[in-house]
Amino acid sequence: MNPSDEEIEALLARLSPAAPDPALMARLRAARPKRSRGKNIVYLALPFAAAAALAFALVPQEPAVASPAPELTHETGPAPEPAPLEPVGSLQHLMEVADLGVIQGEDEMPLRLIRTRWIDEIIYRPSDGGEPVAEGRVREEILPVSMPVY
Repeated sequence: MNPSDEEIEALLARLSPAAPDPALMARLRAARPKRSRGKNIVYLALPFAAAAALAFALVPQEPAVASPAPELTHETGPAPEPAPLEPVGSLQHLMEVADLGVIQGEDEMPLRLIRTRWIDEIIYRPSDGGEPVAEGRVREEILPVSMPVY
């Protein structure tokens, strides 16, 4: 006669593992090295602190940018023509990188599409020697990145 499931579960519930040999436990405790938790935390904290300091040092500092003066109307006639602007520099700030997924190209090779968003800051100087003016533009690019398969 086969025992029922409840009887088997009751027998299994009463089972317990045998206690290990005291000599074996003494050898295991003696072989375990003493752990110093304080040193491990210091060794883990140093790389993180160095990475944080490096990231803080690489954050670009925003230069002070003068905004263009509003156009004023003259009582005697139209406003004078502003001086032409010459570009003197530019800065590109990467704002976001997003993975759009993988597609299959024309040659049956997989391509990963990456979207990047940039803020392009172009600095102009009036040709008559006035205060520099900055203009910001948002630029978005979708870059295909080849994924060689071997």
